Amino acid sequence: MNVPQFITDFLHAKCPDAGPVGEHEDLVLTGVLNSMHFVELLYLIESELDTEISMDDVSSEDFRTIARIRDRFFPALPEAA
Repeated sequence: MNVPQFITDFLHAKCPDAGPVGEHEDLVLTGVLNSMHFVELLYLIESELDTEISMDDVSSEDFRTIARIRDRFFPALPEAA
């Protein structure tokens, strides 16, 4: 899986008991990502991209899985085979 390391580091720090998180695993249903984490992760992505992202431009669906986060915010990264 090609995804910025800071995302997997963030998710592991917020939910260390979750173990490895699969690329297509639902982060909300598994409890890895909650509403507070969502906002923190959005700020981290903004910082990484050096741009502001309007809340009007994103939805919770953009954050459901690691694959969706990667595809939505880092589309230039190749998908792992």
